[in-house]
Amino acid sequence: MIALLDFVGGIFGLLVGARIGQALTRYHFEAKDDVGRNQVWWTGLTIVVCTASTFLLVTMLFRDTLAYWILGPTVQQGGFFFALILPTVCLSIAHQVLDVYLRVRKWSGTSVGVNFFRLALNIGLNVYFLAVLDLGVTGVLAGNLIAGVVGTSILFVIFLKNQGWYSFHYPLVEKLMRFAGPLVLTALLSLLMHQSGRYLLRFFVDLDQVGIYSLAYMIGQGVYTLCFLPFTMIWGVMMYEIADRPDAKQTYVWVFEYTTYGLALIFFGAALFAEPVLGLMVNSEYMPATRMIPIICLAYLFFSMHDHFKVPVLLTKSTSSVVPVAALAALTNIGANFLLIPNFGMMGAAWASVIAYGVYSMVGLWRYRKIDKYDYPLWKCLVIILGMVASYGMYDRVAQIEGIPGGPLSLAIFLWLGWLFILFGSFIHQLAARYVWVPVRNLTSSSRDHSR
Repeated sequence: MIALLDFVGGIFGLLVGARIGQALTRYHFEAKDDVGRNQVWWTGLTIVVCTASTFLLVTMLFRDTLAYWILGPTVQQGGFFFALILPTVCLSIAHQVLDVYLRVRKWSGTSVGVNFFRLALNIGLNVYFLAVLDLGVTGVLAGNLIAGVVGTSILFVIFLKNQGWYSFHYPLVEKLMRFAGPLVLTALLSLLMHQSGRYLLRFFVDLDQVGIYSLAYMIGQGVYTLCFLPFTMIWGVMMYEIADRPDAKQTYVWVFEYTTYGLALIFFGAALFAEPVLGLMVNSEYMPATRMIPIICLAYLFFSMHDHFKVPVLLTKSTSSVVPVAALAALTNIGANFLLIPNFGMMGAAWASVIAYGVYSMVGLWRYRKIDKYDYPLWKCLVIILGMVASYGMYDRVAQIEGIPGGPLSLAIFLWLGWLFILFGSFIHQLAARYVWVPVRNLTSSSRDHSR
């Protein structure tokens, strides 16, 4: 039920939030002075508050109908669940806009601090409501709502303290919505890519398997969020500053190459160590999720490339170019799920994500190159990805053989370290030479001089 409620909440959040944060970032850097930037942020926040309030009033009237269609007639508390999740969605939208404000101001420490506090509060409340009060789904949703109220309130106080007086500029509304509008459609289609698998699984398998697949997907998505989302937060700001440099194109290519290597290495590690780590976290009924985690990690690696490929779209404000790409990828995902799930179940849904995300990035690259072309080292990256896939396939086969010296864990560590040195060996050597060998050499020379 929580997986389905998250799916619906994500759709509502995109519809109401209108991806206004990305538009605010773009027009913040276009504003010529503090007065213009002040108008940008107050206008954007006003749009979010007005649309969220209207949405909340309307949807609360139809919450029982929504619960019937989403959760089914057997869930008696469905209307109450929606009464908890709908205000949480509205708060999360305001939270996102205020957090974007901190990132644009490059107050990353404040952003991390507030979000970490909100996360810790959310975890504490969920544990208390679930383990102590035994509130089940209600406890999770109530914990999310309370944490949302506290976290958003803190961010709003910071915003008020540092931003100028309220200044709404009506002509900005059209500009912000024109930039953000196509991104809303793109985000909805992207959400469809992320979530349709578990929703369609519901028609072919029982809810237990939906839960197992949701866990595997959550692990892959969690690794992606933990490792790549911080990059995208600052990259969404830095790309506009880099655009004015004479070596901008080469910088974009360099960032793509080494970000892809780093993320591939992290996902490779997640695939190798999924079974022992997950074995410490869940009971045996959920362990089949470990077979899908490597596939979902591969899917998210392909998905991450799109954030690099769409740089010319954002720089030229051609956001409508992304919509047909996302639509094609979403349709591909739905079609692949219908073809693969009846025959392969959960594994079919996982492979459908790989196919859809690959289409999303590669078709996007082809389309966005009509705006501007960057010479990404695609073949080199593909060879490395295929090499990691082959390495994992070898590990998976060898790990099933009993009596290996050191066991599968030692083999996993060996493979991961091997790829670390293949990808970043020269960089590690440079760091060692600068911070280890040179200081040691200087210290040795100094000792010799002292002895003389």
